[in-house]
Amino acid sequence: MLNFVRDWQSYFYMMQKYISFTFYLFFLTVGVAYGQNDTSEFSKNDKQSVDNFDLNEAVKMYPNPAGNFLIVDSKIPVTKVQIFSLLGTKVKDIELDFRSIYLGELKSGIYMIKIYSGNISTTKKLIKK
Repeated sequence: MLNFVRDWQSYFYMMQKYISFTFYLFFLTVGVAYGQNDTSEFSKNDKQSVDNFDLNEAVKMYPNPAGNFLIVDSKIPVTKVQIFSLLGTKVKDIELDFRSIYLGELKSGIYMIKIYSGNISTTKKLIKK
């Protein structure tokens, strides 16, 4: 009986170590997969978030709801504007003349407008009458 208890205790101890090691590997893998061990990536993302916030505050678009024209007014230079349907399909790509965008070919509905300034962007909701 003493051998059985001793074997059971050693088996239990071995299983504890195995489970602990398995959890350690799992969380190590998840951390690497999501970049949690790379602090430089966090600082890049934080900087990008601040830039996106600044762009979002600097860009105004009106009227919204819009008729045939949308005016994009920005304190920061705009490099590109894209308009997407709610399904994610790009319906319009504008690379020049951002101040006044013609929307006559778009059907009435809700769209997402993505405004770029260099490598940063902001997304706003657009309602087309």
